[in-house]
Amino acid sequence: MKSSRLALPFSATILLLMALVMVPLSTALLWLGWRSVDTLEQRSADARVAELEKAVEQFLTDGLRVVIYVGLTLADSPTFAAKEGPAADDERRHQLVALLSRHTSVAGAFVGYADGHFVYAGRPDSFSPVERTDFDLKDRDAIIMRVVDGEGQARREVSWSQARDGTRGPEHIRPTDYDPRLRPWYIAAEKADGPALTTPYHFAWSKHAGVSAGLPLVGGGGVIGFDYTLETLSQLITAYKITPNAIIMVGHGDGAVEVESEGCVRTMPDCFADGAEVRVALKGVIHEAAREDRRIDRRMLVGERFYRVIVRRLPEELGQRFIVGSAVPVTELAANSRTLLERASIAAGIAVGFAVLGALLASLLVSRSIGRIAAKTERIRNLDFADRAPVQSRISEIVRLSDAVERMREGLEVFGRYVSKDLVHQIMRSPESTGVGGTRREVTVMFTDIEGFSLLSETMEPELLTSRLSRYFEVLGAAISANRGMIDKYIGDSIMTFWNAPELDEDHIANACRAALQAAAAGRRLSEKWRRLGRPGFKTRFGLHTGPAVVGNVGARERINYTLVGAVANQASRLEGMNKVYGTEVLVSGEVAGATADRFVWRHIDRIVAVGTTEMHDIHEPLGEIDSASDHAELLAHWAAGRAAYVEGRFEAAIVCFHAVAEIRPGDGPSRVFIERCARFLRSGTPEGWDGTWRLDSK
Repeated sequence: MKSSRLALPFSATILLLMALVMVPLSTALLWLGWRSVDTLEQRSADARVAELEKAVEQFLTDGLRVVIYVGLTLADSPTFAAKEGPAADDERRHQLVALLSRHTSVAGAFVGYADGHFVYAGRPDSFSPVERTDFDLKDRDAIIMRVVDGEGQARREVSWSQARDGTRGPEHIRPTDYDPRLRPWYIAAEKADGPALTTPYHFAWSKHAGVSAGLPLVGGGGVIGFDYTLETLSQLITAYKITPNAIIMVGHGDGAVEVESEGCVRTMPDCFADGAEVRVALKGVIHEAAREDRRIDRRMLVGERFYRVIVRRLPEELGQRFIVGSAVPVTELAANSRTLLERASIAAGIAVGFAVLGALLASLLVSRSIGRIAAKTERIRNLDFADRAPVQSRISEIVRLSDAVERMREGLEVFGRYVSKDLVHQIMRSPESTGVGGTRREVTVMFTDIEGFSLLSETMEPELLTSRLSRYFEVLGAAISANRGMIDKYIGDSIMTFWNAPELDEDHIANACRAALQAAAAGRRLSEKWRRLGRPGFKTRFGLHTGPAVVGNVGARERINYTLVGAVANQASRLEGMNKVYGTEVLVSGEVAGATADRFVWRHIDRIVAVGTTEMHDIHEPLGEIDSASDHAELLAHWAAGRAAYVEGRFEAAIVCFHAVAEIRPGDGPSRVFIERCARFLRSGTPEGWDGTWRLDSK
């Protein structure tokens, strides 16, 4: 692996670092001072922004809540009930006017009914100049009254101004198509069946932007609403500007900006000229925060200046969310920092100790790279190849060492795909153990095989079969490796695995049993997934036996294989094949079941004499780990009773017990086998010398 990085000899690097001893210590002191002051400035800005957000939140939420509470009272008032009809309009207008006088942020108060009737009271100072001329308004405290009634072409609006003393101005009657039932505040309140807010918009009879709140009348039949102007909010956020050139905006949850702070006075000498560009940039960040629903705090270059931009969404209120954004010039935030830095630079000019600092930097530069290489080498020794990033350094010797470590990692990673990691660990610890020969020890062996694989291989394309087998081996191999199993070889569709070699494992029998249960469950899940996709699944059979064997390196001097030699492997293979006889998935020898009787739940399947042998063997089926014993208690009770009757030659009683097992576990293979045997014995009689032992006539 060639490195294109610029590298220097170690000696030259040391000389260079020693030359850096003369670099003024003032640089470090100034940097530390700048960092400290900048941190303080940032915290101050954060505090001011937090105060702004709290003030805006109180304005939007607390103010709205007060108006909503008043509205709830009016909605429950008999005066506003739909059944009272237009006869109650005078009292309704009186209460709406009283609400306007108490809450200056409310631009208008109104009520709409299901029949289209509409009563409105609003402030004229929020009206356009044309509308003010139409009403000949001279008293700014006057209230504009509107009543809309009628249907279709006959629908009319009657409006007039009303002075503080109650004097009514001339009425204006005009056709209108305004229908409260089609307005957002009416629709939102009815849909929510409770208080609801609209998104910000410009009011129908006003020049100002704001939100409308709607509250269904108690008893139904209409909605009472309020126009809540955001005009006062602009004055509020202007008062909270962090610096003279800071810009603050309040937008809606969809990213639209509704209110902006006033800019600085252009005649001021410190007023920046790029305010319009900053406002556009801040609006873009507000849109981004609305889309991603997160707080944004970043630095942005606008024109020739950097700004700190902070945008946060406020908590939801009656289904609506607002966003507060601020853009503060970094130069204004750092104004105090520059003054302090100028003073600190004078003190830093007399600093000493450059040689010590240079030596420290040299040691850090070298030790960091060497430390990374040492850590990486340790991970490789443990066969952990996840760290693929080479160590970066300007020292040529360290670069060469890093390249050598990378080549070693790549080679061992490839090697590890062919050989068990446990075996590699042993070879790395004891290289002399790689010669031909072995060690005698107790091992547990497991054989697996796929039922009907030959038929599957005839009906499936070789490429697809290879892909399916690879996935199958990966799933089963993961369960085996997780329980310290050593996969010896893949034999077609079979796997041979053993435990307690090359690494000693005092709990190898239990680990093998656990691996078999987990591998069987993983195989079933994989097959079920394939069947859901319309593909044939694999049904796996497992056989386990434990006993003495010679494990070690077998082969020629130039090519060896780590494996085992002994009858234990043949017995495990026979047990795997016996699953075909009993319709089971996992069968183990009596040696395995006896050694783990307190760790797993076992079902004694049979006592058999294998074909070609005279030795009797007990075979068992694992039902689960011992903590699941209660789940299998009833099944094992019936099975034990059936086996006892079977051994004693009471075949009718045995059949009853085996049927009970089959009811608990539908499709149970051993129950089916023993029912057939008992039925055969009932027809042909009990075999001579019967002791419950079954002699197999095939492998």
